[in-house]
Amino acid sequence: MEHKLEKVNFLGQYLAASRSIEETLEMAMIISQDVLGYDHAMIRLLEGDILKAVKWIGFPREAADMVIHVGEGISGIVAKTGEPALVMDTLADPRFLSGVEGCRSELCVPMIYNTSIVGVFNVESNEPEFFTEQDLRILETFSLQITSAMETTRLRDKLSSSEKLSLVGQFASSILHDIRNDIHQLQICSDLLKKPNPTPERIEMVSQIVKKAGANIYGMIEDVLEFVRTERSRLDKKSVRLGPFIDSIINKIHTKASDSDVSLTVETDESIELDIDHGRFGRAVLNLINNSIEAMPDGGELSIISWMNGRAVSIELRDTGAGIEKERLDKIWEPFYTHGKEKGTGLGLAIVKKIVEEHGFTVNVESEPGEGTRVTITAPQIKL
Repeated sequence: MEHKLEKVNFLGQYLAASRSIEETLEMAMIISQDVLGYDHAMIRLLEGDILKAVKWIGFPREAADMVIHVGEGISGIVAKTGEPALVMDTLADPRFLSGVEGCRSELCVPMIYNTSIVGVFNVESNEPEFFTEQDLRILETFSLQITSAMETTRLRDKLSSSEKLSLVGQFASSILHDIRNDIHQLQICSDLLKKPNPTPERIEMVSQIVKKAGANIYGMIEDVLEFVRTERSRLDKKSVRLGPFIDSIINKIHTKASDSDVSLTVETDESIELDIDHGRFGRAVLNLINNSIEAMPDGGELSIISWMNGRAVSIELRDTGAGIEKERLDKIWEPFYTHGKEKGTGLGLAIVKKIVEEHGFTVNVESEPGEGTRVTITAPQIKL
């Protein structure tokens, strides 16, 4: 008996961890068969008034596919009444529905959660009078453990789904206002172009407004797509020389830096190579550069420096912007935290952190109000 209780406790400890429903049912079958020594077992869950098989052992597929309504057979009666059943001889019990040849004794207990019956756990033996009242109590304990674990998993999944829906709502609210403003700018430009005899100055002004609005919309959409992508995509790592990699990003941002009166300084060791996903890691560095430029609306300096320390490499971005208050530093990596920016999704730094950590790198930020911000990405293992 002590050995059986140890197995029951082990199952409880196993299920106390975060498990999928499939893992829960698999381990439940393994442990319960070891403890009770049955030949066949099946767990059926209620769907309406039908008991649907979700896990079984020793039964043929045909038995699992049997349609059993609440009130039919021993399992159906247990599901209806909530009372466990111990059948010493199935041949003498008219309630018995045969699912496998040779079954002579049966245990069936309800699976109850929060006073509601959600299914049944049924075990059978080829020997008559095989099970005892003690076995019945043990199976009831197994049933309680399994049901609690399954419902916990369902609640966790439901919460996760709610959180995802909430994120969708935040995605929408974070970009719709800014996209609407940019679309309004495009409409104004359209009206300006309709006016007769447009001057070269007007054409140049309209061109710049259209270009900026388009870039804003494109950037916001890319932020949302990248944030979603980081939840499920794999990295396509390749060896990349750091110097040309940084230069390619600077080329994308050079015009924006010039328009913002921000001077760029780059100091990169041409010999450094990193194993990175070029597109994804490039997106992370680009987001950091964009953040630095936007933190200097009146102009300033942005330095991008890389260096080696043993087998580690660091990439540092240092700006002379407004800086960030200490109490806000821990929040900057949170999705939708915009730190007072007029435009943007609030996803940029969340994307940075996700991509950097997926690469196995770390990212650190230091900042003082009025003194600017320094962000350092460290790659612990590099190619020599």
